[in-house]
Amino acid sequence: MTTNNKGMSVDVIVGKAIVKSAKVGTATADEIKWLTNQLLFHSAKYKNSGWAYIVDVSKMNPVTPDISVELVNMTKSVIANGCKAMAFVQGGAFMTTAQAQQHQKQSNSTIQEKYFATEKEAIAWVETII
Repeated sequence: MTTNNKGMSVDVIVGKAIVKSAKVGTATADEIKWLTNQLLFHSAKYKNSGWAYIVDVSKMNPVTPDISVELVNMTKSVIANGCKAMAFVQGGAFMTTAQAQQHQKQSNSTIQEKYFATEKEAIAWVETII
């Protein structure tokens, strides 16, 4: 079941402990707060056993510093709620990927993370972890 909000979507891959999201365009602080709530809601049943998060940044615009703060907070929240790995689908969005790497660093993330050209590659990798 996909949940949408202004060009942002959140979905759970059926039968797997994988939550994924995608954003087209520029994210706002309210959208990132919405995203955080959706991720925590959709992953709640996997909190104790662990889950993975796949985020598609390939069509997302780079973010401003205030949005970066929200993304760091989101990362901390998902890790605190059982996220074991984060996979980023970057396509050709290298600026957005560089920002994602910085957000992970600022959140003091200790989980595994990796960057991929396609969602299929991301899914295959997270399945080796969870």
